[in-house]
This record gives sequence, C-alpha cells and structure tokens, in this order.
Amino acid sequence: MSDNQKKPAIVFKGVGKKYPLFPNRGDVLRHVLGLDRLPFWRKNYHAFWALRDINFELAAGSRLGIVGRNGAGKTTLLKLVTGNIQPSEGEALVNGQIQALLSPGAWFHPEFTGVENIRASLTYQGLSPDEIEAAIRDIAAFTELGSFLEQPLKTYSGGMEMRLIFATATAIKPDILIIDEMLSAGDAYFSIKSGERMANLVAGGASVLIVSHNMQDVVRYCDEAIWMERGRIILRGSSLDVVKAYMEFIHQLEDRRLKAKNLKLRTGGYDEALTDGYGDRFNLDFQLEGNTGTEARIAELRLLKNGRPEESLNVGGPQDSNSNQAAWISLDGGCWSEPRMEDGSSWRSLTIETEGQGVAVGRAAFLLFIYEHDSEYEVQVRYRTSQAGRLFLTVMLSQEILNYRVALPESGDDWTEWSLRLAVSGTVKKPVEELQAEESSSDEKKMVNNQAAILSRWPGQGHLMIDTVRILGEDGREQAVFKAGSPLKLLITVKARYSGDYNIIPGASLFRRDGIMICQFVGGKFPARLEQGQKKIFLLDLGHLTLGDGYFLFSVAIYNNGLDWEKDRQDLIDRSYEFQVIENVDHQAICVCQLPGQWRLMNQGPAETRAGTDSAVGS
Repeated sequence: MSDNQKKPAIVFKGVGKKYPLFPNRGDVLRHVLGLDRLPFWRKNYHAFWALRDINFELAAGSRLGIVGRNGAGKTTLLKLVTGNIQPSEGEALVNGQIQALLSPGAWFHPEFTGVENIRASLTYQGLSPDEIEAAIRDIAAFTELGSFLEQPLKTYSGGMEMRLIFATATAIKPDILIIDEMLSAGDAYFSIKSGERMANLVAGGASVLIVSHNMQDVVRYCDEAIWMERGRIILRGSSLDVVKAYMEFIHQLEDRRLKAKNLKLRTGGYDEALTDGYGDRFNLDFQLEGNTGTEARIAELRLLKNGRPEESLNVGGPQDSNSNQAAWISLDGGCWSEPRMEDGSSWRSLTIETEGQGVAVGRAAFLLFIYEHDSEYEVQVRYRTSQAGRLFLTVMLSQEILNYRVALPESGDDWTEWSLRLAVSGTVKKPVEELQAEESSSDEKKMVNNQAAILSRWPGQGHLMIDTVRILGEDGREQAVFKAGSPLKLLITVKARYSGDYNIIPGASLFRRDGIMICQFVGGKFPARLEQGQKKIFLLDLGHLTLGDGYFLFSVAIYNNGLDWEKDRQDLIDRSYEFQVIENVDHQAICVCQLPGQWRLMNQGPAETRAGTDSAVGS
C-alpha cells in the first residue's frame, strides 16, 4: 500500500474562501493595480466569504457525496480540492493524483476526433505512448462509440460526449476522482457501467468525491455525504441520513412556496412575476447611538412565524450579504463592519467611529413568499453592546413601518438574546372578490381583468363565483407537498352574487404541470337557495394519492343546472392551484398514476392457490 493510500485523501481544516466585492469597475482596476493598498487611498470593497470554517476529512478509498442548493458553495469547495483556487484561510491538504470532471468538455476540442482528444488529454496527464494506446482500447470498449471515435467531437450527442469524458478521466486510475453532476447526464445503461467502473476504482484504493442534485446517485455511490448551505457544512453522516435530512428541508421549503402561491391567487394584489417566488419583505433597520467608540455586535437574526422558525441569518458568516438568499445583510449605505469570527462565532458590528458622528446604522432583510396577516411574526436578535450605547430597531414590511425605534435592552459584555413581536400590518390585503364588491361595476371589471393573468380566471354567467380554493392534508390544514399514498382533499367555497335558487354542480380537473390532463371530477347537482353574499362549501376527497412523483395543478369550476359551456358555466379558474407529490418507490415515481390491479396465476396447481397482488402502473 502506498503512502498516499495510507494518508487521508483530503483534509480540510478551518478552510475559508473570500472574494472582494467592488461597487464599480474603477475600484476593480485600482485593486488589480494595487493602488488601494497605498496609505492615502481608502479601500472601497467588501469581503464576501463564499465558504468559511469548512472542516472535513475524506479517507483513502472512500466515497463522499456533497449535496446542497445552487449557490451553497459546492463548486467552490471542489475548486479548492483541485487547487484551481487557493483558500483565504485554513489548510486544505490533498494527498494523491486528482482527476476532476468539473466542466464537461471544457478541455476537449470540438474539431478533434474522439481518439485525438483522448491522446491529448492523456499526454497532458503524463502517460507514455504505450499506456495511451492501452487506455484507448479500454475507453473504446467502455464507451461503445465504435467508429464515432474517429469523428470530430462536434458531431457527438451530449450523452456520447459525456461517455468519452468520463471514460478518459477514469482510464488513468487516479488516487482521487472528483465528479460534478456527470453521472446524472447519462442513461440508465451508462449509469450502471459508470457505477461498476467507480467500484473498481475504489477497490483499487481510489477516493471519490461526488457533487450531484440527483439524490439517488448520492445514496447509490457514496458511503457518506455532507450537506452544504450558505457556505457552511450543515450535516455530515451516512449518505442515506444526510439525503433524508436535506430532502426534508427542500420539501418544507417547497411546501411553503406552493402554499404561498395558492394564497396569493386568493388574496390578489401581487404582480404576476411575484406569484411563484418571494412576494413580501421585512426590513430590519438597526440604529446605534452613543459616544465615539461605542460598538454593537450583531451575531444572529431569526424570524419566527407562529412560534416556529421561518428563516435565520448567521451575521458575519459566509454569504451573509448574498441578496439571492432569503435573509441577508445590506451593505449599501450602512455602517456594517467586515465579517468577523472568534471561537467559532461570527458577527458584524456597528461602530461610532468619529467624533460627532453620533449614530451608526445597518439594515438586514428577510424575504417572505407571502406575509400572512393572520399569523404572528417575531424577530429574535443575538447581540452585544459596549460603552452604554443604545441600540434601536425599526421593522418595516416593504415600505410600511410595523415597529418604530424599539430600544433593545442593554447587554453589557455578554451576548444577549432578545425577541420582538411584530405589529400587525395595517394595510390588509383583502380577497379579490371583496375588493370587487367594494368597487363600481367598471372598477369591478377592471379588477377581474387585472387578476385574470394570475388566476387564469374564465368568468361565465357570474351568478355564482368561486370564493376560495384550498388544498388540504390529512389534518385538515392547507398543504402543498404530499407524500405518495397520503390523503388529499380539495375545498371550494362558492359565493352567490345574486339571490336565487340554484342547482350547483362543482367540478375539478387534475393536470400534470406539462399540461397533460390526468382526470376530471364532476359532482352531481346540489340544490340550494342562496341569498346574495351567502356561501356554500364543497369538498372533494381524493382519498390516498395514487399519483407518481411530480407537480400537479387543479382547475376548478362551478356550473348551474347543467354542464353547457356557454349557458351553465358560472365560474372557472384554470390550472392555478399547485401541489407536489414525493417519495414514491423507484418504479412508481416516474408514472402519472397507479391503478389498482391484481395478478392471478391462472394455471396454478394444488399448492399454488394464493393470488398475488400488485399495482398496475400507468404512464
């Protein structure tokens, strides 16, 4: 066994990577020329930590997966492993020869043939002519590209090119193989062959580091995994445990987004571009008052909804100023210090630096999918002040002040945890239909047209209208992400715009996100005498879901007396209420739905009397 195999393949100790962020190109040029290091030239950039305090070890011959959302820092970590970039702090030790598949095709020339690209790549890796010829025979057998190896790379499909790159990278039997999203690009047949090839590499002592958004690849190929979020390692453990924790986090986030999307459609007042993403924002404006030298350190901010954590921000931690995240520090026009870290804790400070300044200000922000007026929100702050400084907090919902200049308790030299319950917003967004009732007929028509682009509403006769639509889970609460086999109910509230006798027929259609209709649910006639403004509630019980994994949309409609499109239709909202199904078993996950069925052995003997059961899977 070689020394490289005896040592850990990779060791990261307190590794961090920092980049400077400049307000304009002129400051970039001054930094490149070194002018900002002159004593008379003030530094004009902020430090952005893409990664910080990264600690992990990869044993020789083991396989480690890395999971996390886009922007979590996975690719930066891989570049540190390969030596493409150097850490700003800490120690990154790598023992052995590395082969990295980070940018498919980046080092292959499109005009060269497959064989020419193989020779160029392996020559660069230092192989002898005899070793290269042996590798070409191995690559040809593995890729099964045949005569295409003599054709220019530009004639290859994406899958063919990926086969060639993977085979070339693994032909030299590296000590450490790094794969970034390569396995998910191939078909099932190639995936099996790749897995066998990696198993042979590991058996020979190679270590494998895999980054993938395909959780099945991580569980299948990796012994352990780490979950990264905002430049930090959140969890490390067995690949199955880490994937389960990460997917639970993703499903909770998706459930919040879809529930908020459905609520936006009901309440109105949101631009169409905000329907699918974040729609509201809390601004937290800190103001420090005191004498010169007074300092307030802010270490952590948390947002709670109804007593449960909604978002948190590790102030001074990696990516804390990244406005693409749901919580961040605003560095524009404020007095925040550079990020600081001590004994594993990070913070930024507000400091009154000059005589007569008197005040130092800084802003933080939390993004919400939607601000729910019937929910209770609370902000928690972990902070420390010095020299009897007074720290105040003003909270705004977009441009509306909720809490104004609330004084935080003096903390002395100790870190203090403090909570503030946010005041209820005064400008409550009402349901679209209530707004319509308050407007004149011309304004009502304008409001309906304004909402049509979001709700995809097709009004009919208009004597009855759909007031609210809710997707409910097992406990009767609104839900948007459902595990396969769990119950789902659709609740529709119908309101009469005019008094009268009705024969109400509720209907719903279920679509896949790509527009394929799954099924329709048309109710019978429900006779009812309704006064103007009176409501009736209809419930559609789908029982336990037999849908495959994916995103689905409901259309809902109300008819009166019959199902004639022109004469009887009262109101229709087309494909506007979305939910997701997850966690089907592998052979059922890709199906549209599963139909109940039963297998029987027709020519059974005396001992073969038991019938087998299974599900017939439809697509």
